[in-house]
Amino acid sequence: MTEVRQTDATAEAENSTGETVETSGAQTVEEVEAYWRKRASGQALAHNAETASLKAQMEAMRSQSPAASVGENPEGERVKALEAELQRERQRASVAEFRSQYPLTSEVLGESIVNNPVEKIAAMEAALDAGMGGVAPRIDPNAARRPTGIPGQASEKPLNEKTKDELLADLRRVAPMIRNEPGSF
Repeated sequence: MTEVRQTDATAEAENSTGETVETSGAQTVEEVEAYWRKRASGQALAHNAETASLKAQMEAMRSQSPAASVGENPEGERVKALEAELQRERQRASVAEFRSQYPLTSEVLGESIVNNPVEKIAAMEAALDAGMGGVAPRIDPNAARRPTGIPGQASEKPLNEKTKDELLADLRRVAPMIRNEPGSF
């Protein structure tokens, strides 16, 4: 018993490989059923191949990290390593900051300076600074430069604005220093 259908279920359609299916128009029930069985078996084959591929990937992942515990991601070890490196970098940065703020205390305590509260470090710095009164002052590399010249002249007028009397007074004031130097005229 063959039945002929007037409508074509696969006319101008694409099969599972993406190629356009050309039909003659009318198909029998057996042809339509054969077409759908073939299509279903192709899908089943593709599904089975994908399942096998995924199983092979899972086995490869299991064999790569046998030490990883159940539920632990292999990326977890990498994350832990990165977190440890970040912690060490933060430690170094805080040590450098304390060394710049409290140089005397950092010489005494070294890297363990970060383990103390800021108030205690500041008190230690003040005590060390008071105990070392004869030490030359530290020069801050970020401080603005001071004007050069004879001390006390920074507030005086420039030479081209001074009068004759002011210039003579400056010479009298500097003359004893020049005469006391060896090798001067």
